[in-house]
Amino acid sequence: MELSDFLPIPELEKCKKLLCIQPHPDDNEVGAGGTIAKLVKFGCDVTYLTITDGSMGTLEARVKREDVAALRRKEAEAAAQILGVGRHIFLGLVDGSYPNEQELAGRIAGVIREVEPDMVLTVDPFLPYEAHPDHRKVGMAAVEACVFSVFPYFHSYNDPEPAKQWNVQGIALYNTAYPNTFINVDDTWELKLDSVGAHQSQFAGADLERFKMYFDFKARQLAEGRGFTRAEAFKVLTPLHLHANVDTIHC
Repeated sequence: MELSDFLPIPELEKCKKLLCIQPHPDDNEVGAGGTIAKLVKFGCDVTYLTITDGSMGTLEARVKREDVAALRRKEAEAAAQILGVGRHIFLGLVDGSYPNEQELAGRIAGVIREVEPDMVLTVDPFLPYEAHPDHRKVGMAAVEACVFSVFPYFHSYNDPEPAKQWNVQGIALYNTAYPNTFINVDDTWELKLDSVGAHQSQFAGADLERFKMYFDFKARQLAEGRGFTRAEAFKVLTPLHLHANVDTIHC
């Protein structure tokens, strides 16, 4: 027997309501844009939660940080619209500010309880060699919120009253080194690339073309032997996989 006999892996393509939590304004498109567009086409209600303002995302010291944040928000809204995302929530934390994981988990749990998603999609905080604190901390806070949002006394602040409970059925992690789910994105690949291209402050000209080539190479590699041309890969888990479970890495 295997762990999946006791804890079946949720089917991402059957999700009806999805909350996509990204550290920065372009992470969802890069990691899962083809899958998000595909789910929207299937009738899934998709909400974005963007944690930071993206204001560190420039190499130009003469540009004001608040101007970078404003531009990146516009780009994020345009990219989400390309994919058909229904709603976009911005927390507005400062990019690269080493957010407090405990407080952030509570705030994310509040959004989960409001949105009531079947599944949550976010960056994999367990990715080896990930140096960006926003990715590590946002990913970990997001999975913590998925685990704890069902508990009435898990709060963002010290509130003695019970909170609304919500049970997330599955968590899909992108940018993962240990995928267990491969989504055919052949039909939505161009939408993914268009959505990435909407982030012109991050991907433009020769840089955009170079990234497109790499994304295509990686997607083809992930799809090899699966009966389709391009894939996006995820580690899909339930909340029960994310506590004291020594077999999760193998599922």
